[in-house]
Amino acid sequence: MDSEFYKTFFNLSQSLAGCADLESLFEALTGSLRRVVSFDALGLVLNDPAHNKLRLHLGSKRLTRSQTEALPADGDSLLASVWREQKPLVLSCIETEAPEGDALRIALEDGIRALTLIPLSHGDRRIGILGFGFGDLHQSDDQELIFLQRVASEFAVAVDASITKLALQQEHERMRVLFEITTALASKLPIDELFPAISEQLCRVMDHDLATVALLDKAAGKLHLTALNWPHGHDVRIDENDWIFSPEGLPNGETMRTGKPVVTCGLDFKRFPSPLYRKYAHLFPRKSCWIPLLGRKGVFGTIGLHRSEGEPFTNDDVDLLLQVSRQLSITIENSIAYRDLAEVKDQLAKEKLYLEEEIRFDQNVSGMIGESPAFQEVLKSIYIVAPTDATVLVQGETGTGKELVARAIHDLSGRSKQPFIKVNCAAIPATLLESELFGHEKGSYTGAFAQKIGRFELAHKGTLFLDEIGEIPLELQCKLLRAVQEQELERLGGNRTIHVDVRFVAATNRNLKQMVEEGKFRSDLYYRLHVFPLTVPPLRHRREDIPLLIRYFTQKYAKLMNRAIEEIPSSSIGALTAYDWPGNVRELQNIIERSVILSSGRTLHVALSETARTSAQSPLKPPLIEAAERERILRALLESGGKVAGPAGAAARLGLRRTTLQSRMKRLNIERAYQ
Repeated sequence: MDSEFYKTFFNLSQSLAGCADLESLFEALTGSLRRVVSFDALGLVLNDPAHNKLRLHLGSKRLTRSQTEALPADGDSLLASVWREQKPLVLSCIETEAPEGDALRIALEDGIRALTLIPLSHGDRRIGILGFGFGDLHQSDDQELIFLQRVASEFAVAVDASITKLALQQEHERMRVLFEITTALASKLPIDELFPAISEQLCRVMDHDLATVALLDKAAGKLHLTALNWPHGHDVRIDENDWIFSPEGLPNGETMRTGKPVVTCGLDFKRFPSPLYRKYAHLFPRKSCWIPLLGRKGVFGTIGLHRSEGEPFTNDDVDLLLQVSRQLSITIENSIAYRDLAEVKDQLAKEKLYLEEEIRFDQNVSGMIGESPAFQEVLKSIYIVAPTDATVLVQGETGTGKELVARAIHDLSGRSKQPFIKVNCAAIPATLLESELFGHEKGSYTGAFAQKIGRFELAHKGTLFLDEIGEIPLELQCKLLRAVQEQELERLGGNRTIHVDVRFVAATNRNLKQMVEEGKFRSDLYYRLHVFPLTVPPLRHRREDIPLLIRYFTQKYAKLMNRAIEEIPSSSIGALTAYDWPGNVRELQNIIERSVILSSGRTLHVALSETARTSAQSPLKPPLIEAAERERILRALLESGGKVAGPAGAAARLGLRRTTLQSRMKRLNIERAYQ
């Protein structure tokens, strides 16, 4: 080589030493060689070992279409032969020397008529090929060829170092992604919220258009599409009916069956004959990868990544996804186990204690306060019907205590140790009432991700209380009639008949007979519920019970609030007794609770509402109140055998202190022998 070649080679070595990436290396090479070699285009072809292809990585501006081409490294092209044999190739005239159909003839379209190809290798590592293109016919002589080979050898060292550095950076990025995914998995979020974050992390090192998670429903033998993410925002609708699907004939199914990843490079309807695969072929038209989720008892789901552009998923991609799937499998399996345990515990609680936390100590037969004839008639009816399994329709105004009556019927029945299940038909939206009453199967409608047992099944062997029965929609009344009459039902979305043993108690404040005449309530359901009608009288029809209720609620709330209230003014009792109580017992209870809160001393300060204060214009005369109180004390003394103090004494029966009772007896001129 002449001195110019040596000078260029020396300058090139110095230039390459200061370059940090392939682009800068390529620019340095191009600038240095143009001084001694009159080429018109320069291309750097690198080996892609993941896909076993030779790919044009960098090229001068004159190369256009050639940049998109990738050739198999083990193919029959001239480029592949240079790669395999590691010998230079000089084509002084591409048109005559390159065979028809060879990929190198594409260079002719870029105005390149001659090519010199020099293999790039460093030791035993074959890196790629340097291609020099000439716009005119050109024949590289021996001296030029030797020089280009030495340049390629020097350049190969720099390229190899740059590739190694890039690989280390990519590995570092993958490790960082795995760390971020591990951190996300520790957040204990539901999988449908967690998986999009995982997909976004993966997109940093593995581009994809769609990511999915499908979990196995062992009972049904189907996969449930549990989570999906479109990292680039290309949201495509998936039919609700297809969220739960059979894996047969799908890539998911092959992954589930073999327990191994499945990588596809295009659509294959012969390999995957499922109609669902054909229906959603547009979601993964070119490249897809399915990874199994492996648990302690085998494969229980799949992860799927799909992209429409770029290369197929590589072995490195699959290895990374396998690491992610191992972590995700543990998280999902633990979540499923925890959910199943929680469901079992919840079911046991529902069967034994469902809604019993709402049952307060006054909501039982012994807590039903009243001595009026109207109230005694209600108690008599309760004692008559409770031992039977007859359907009871409890009627009455709002706040009269219809639920209390229903609980009393249950407590006095042979089902008292079984669940008492309450459904407020007015409090549940009509669209959800059917599911609440009869339950639903998994996947029966959007959002039904798990099977749900309805209130009818929960009340098996016990009592089902249907409050506000008049609010049930007409379209649901037919199914309710069947359940009441035949004691059988079907869950929403199910096809299996479930038999139950339930005692029904219904309640309403509406006139069902009138609703039947107006066509708003089914007559057959009305007569089926009307087996034993029981009407709870409003509080204004049992005024004799108001003083008893006042004292009972006062004692109850004073105990709850740790207040020492011993006296209730007669004037207050009279005003409350004279009031008509449109809200019935519930309104009275609320007023007494508010009064106890506002009372700071030992005397109850009754906090009447404006309505009550206006309505109570004609309070009962004090003598009538005193007569009722005297009669009540005498009855308590008689029942206690004349004892005032003690657990069985009259004071305890009346809920009063001994000294308070003695004071009232003295005021009412009641003389007894104190024991």
